[in-house]
Amino acid sequence: MKHSLNFPEHVRKSVKDYVNDKINKTDSKRYYQEPTYTSALLSKLEGVVYSDSDIHIEFIPTVFNDRGRNSAESRSGADFAITADIRDKNKKVKKAILVQAKMDESDLNSADLKKQIKKMKKLTRSPKVLVLSPVGERRDPYVCSGTKILDGQKYNKQKLADYFTSRILTTFDGDTREDFIDKVQDSGLPLLHVVAIKDKKIAK
Repeated sequence: MKHSLNFPEHVRKSVKDYVNDKINKTDSKRYYQEPTYTSALLSKLEGVVYSDSDIHIEFIPTVFNDRGRNSAESRSGADFAITADIRDKNKKVKKAILVQAKMDESDLNSADLKKQIKKMKKLTRSPKVLVLSPVGERRDPYVCSGTKILDGQKYNKQKLADYFTSRILTTFDGDTREDFIDKVQDSGLPLLHVVAIKDKKIAK
């Protein structure tokens, strides 16, 4: 089932400003390594971004456990999920996206990343990769398609704030399966493999 929501310019600007503000407030000097920076940024992104009588936009990140051979990250290939709860006066859409984070663009050519993307694709159709991309004393994160990286295709680099407004806010990206969304709210992902085996052919 396809979903597409179109919000007025002031709402899109609010979302973009919100994301950029959180990036600016996540000091890369304090969170130098990829896991610590990613966790810090996601904790800031969590919350209700916009709400009035007709529109509700909320982002719910989940950082997956990454310790041990059988950790959630090891099993799923993902560092985190972003769940978006988005409503207007006519529609209500909730979607979740699996994402693997990397420090810089050189990591996109690694065999390790391709293994991680393959694992994510067993769980959801369109996994993403977040590249932290250090620029001076701050990072300038961007998002690209895990599927295109895996297939060796040319991929677009979309700044994180632009990705939120063009792909998440519109609800073009994400998995709508209720079981999947429910399972990725648990950082240990104890039952996600059950969802994947049962529903992987109808992932959105």
